Parts: sequence; C-alpha cells; structure tokens
Amino acid sequence: MTATLARPTAPTKVLVDTAAVDDVAALRRLYHAVYGDCYPLRLGTDPVAMAAAMTDPTVTWRVARDTATGDVVGSALLRSDVPLRIGKVEGIAVDPGHAGAGIGGALLEALMESAFGADGRLDSVYATARCVSPAPQRLLLRHGFHPLGVLPGAVTLREVETLALLVRYRDGIPDNRRAPGTVPQEVAPLLEAARGHGVDFDDIHAEPAPVPPRTGAGTDLDVSHDPGLVLQRYAWTPAGAARTLPLHLPNTLLASPDGRFEAYAVIDAIAGNGLLLEADSAPEESPEALGDVLRAMAERGAAYIEAVLPLHDRNRIERYLAHGFTPTALYPAMRREDGVWHDYVLLSHTTARVDADALRVDDRFSPYVKQHGHVRAPAGPHPSDTTKRG
Repeated sequence: MTATLARPTAPTKVLVDTAAVDDVAALRRLYHAVYGDCYPLRLGTDPVAMAAAMTDPTVTWRVARDTATGDVVGSALLRSDVPLRIGKVEGIAVDPGHAGAGIGGALLEALMESAFGADGRLDSVYATARCVSPAPQRLLLRHGFHPLGVLPGAVTLREVETLALLVRYRDGIPDNRRAPGTVPQEVAPLLEAARGHGVDFDDIHAEPAPVPPRTGAGTDLDVSHDPGLVLQRYAWTPAGAARTLPLHLPNTLLASPDGRFEAYAVIDAIAGNGLLLEADSAPEESPEALGDVLRAMAERGAAYIEAVLPLHDRNRIERYLAHGFTPTALYPAMRREDGVWHDYVLLSHTTARVDADALRVDDRFSPYVKQHGHVRAPAGPHPSDTTKRG
C-alpha cells in the first residue's frame, strides 16, 4: 500500500510504502538522528533483528521516502497478535529536517488501515508516547487514539522517562463489557479519569480494603534466561497454553528452589523495565514469593515492572498492591471471551521518582498525571525536546 503526501512548505513529496531489507542502514541512521545513541528498541539499532522483522508476518513496517532524493525520512511499525486481535504501534520516527510535514500522521494512518481496514484482523491497537513533549501524544490523539494512563519511569533513554499509554479501537468496539462489580479503592482514580473520556464504568464500585504490605521472604530464586527452557516451561502453564497478554513471550523464568512457585517475565535491561506475565502458581503456599520475584527482576535490570491483570480479579489485584504495585492505566475491552469484552488494569512497580509537575503532557492526560503528583524527582535540567516524533 502506498500514499503520496505533499509537504505544505516545500515541493517535496513523500511516498509511504513497505520497508525492505535494503532500508536497514538508512533506518538505523534515521533512528540515530531522532534519538541519538539512546534508542532502546532493537528494531531501530540491530540490523539482524530489523531484517528479520521485515520478513515477519506479524510485523507491518512502513517507511516514508522523499521522492526527490529517495531518502528514508520516516518510519513506523505495527506488531500484531492476530489470535488475541491486539496490535502495538512502535518506532514512529521522522527525520528532524522533515518535521511538521505530516509524515508521522501518514505513516500512522497506513498502519491503522493495515489493522482495521478491509483486510485488517485487529480489534484494538495501543501505543506509548514520551512525556518530554505533548507532540508525540497529540499525534496519536489526532488519529483516533484515546488516553489510557501514564506509566511513571517506564523506560530509560538518556534518563528515566515516563510514558503515556493510548489505544485506538476498530469502529464499534467496545460493547457488551463484563461488569467486574467491586474493585480496590486504589483503582478509583483511573475509573474517574476514564469516565471523563466517555468510558462507561457505571456498574463498577470501588471499595476500600486495606491490605497489609508484604515484602519478600528473602528466598534466592532459581533464575533462567535460557530461551528453550523458558518457553518450553511456559507453554505448560495455564498462562502459556492460553495467553492472556498479547505480543509478549517470556525471556526469564524465576522459580523457588522447592518448586512451589514459578514466575515468568520479560526483562529488558537496556530499557530498564520488565513485564511480569505470571506469578501465581501457588500463592496460598508462597504469599511472599511475589516480593522475591520483584527483587530478582530488579537485580537483573528491571527498575520498572508492569503487570496487566483482569479488572474483575480483585483478589489478585490486591495481592499485587500489597507488594507495592500502583494502578497506572486501564485498558477497556482488551480481550473478548465468550462474546463478552473484559477490561484490564495495568499496575506498575517502580524504583524511579517522577516529578509529575515536570511532565509535558496533553491536557487529556492530566487526570492520570494527578495520581502521581505525590511522587517527586530531584531537580535538574529537563530532557531536550529535539526528539519529537511525527
């Protein structure tokens, strides 16, 4: 699929088409021009991974070419989990010399056509945007994305940064969502913020339920990063046999020496974050094991850790809250099961200190930022705004 875009301030035209292996070197130069040497994704830095992605049927990679010179001046990609019908936009980058020409929007719409058009097989697509400037958030907002929350300290670039989380749905979604009933009081600010954006949570009630804080038992877990072992063991678990989270397979297995508890995680030490996929093998026998998992993940580079749980699973949410997680985003209608959409809540566990007042966000994210207002970071220079996307 191609599209031609005229720049408003110059006669240059831009062609949006599919990335090819021959573009790898140019794309690496583009991401370096936009992000410098701190870009955390392999799909902008690792030529082997980039070439492999371009032949991966789950990845749609679009580039924008200056038709006068042939130069690659923009890039964006969509990763799709077709069985779960969810996608993620990543790597939106526009050459600084072509900023303001609408290239980011053209790339984004090309990806949305792939996701939701006549041949699209996704129900929702999510994305994150940096909070050093409102521009990346507004690009997504202009193209049909809705705010979901703010993730404090979620990624390390030149320094620890906070990300905004957004989603766009296929037309007609969501409908017929499951009513969770009651949720912990800590989730209430997210419910109110989402209601302000038109999401119906009338059948949900937040109730206080003080949960005694827990820490780890001090157990040294057995940790494996062997891909074959981790994926084989994960496939045997209920979570692995019927995955609830899209686009993620674990690269780390954490297990208690006595075999009573296993957890599976994705750890990205370069970006300084991790995703906890499953940590409930035998919680009634190991109530402190989650604390040991968090410690082991942090020791291996995950200063920021996420968990995504069904909103109706109040007991499990409270278990994570007791170990220091904070509700930071809601994903309405994330999954459809038996004809009913299920909402999910994203919880974050972070050692970063975030100055909420210093974040540069669009006003539509303000309700989500307020819940982090009590967390302060040391004063210092603000990150440069030279790496705007789109």
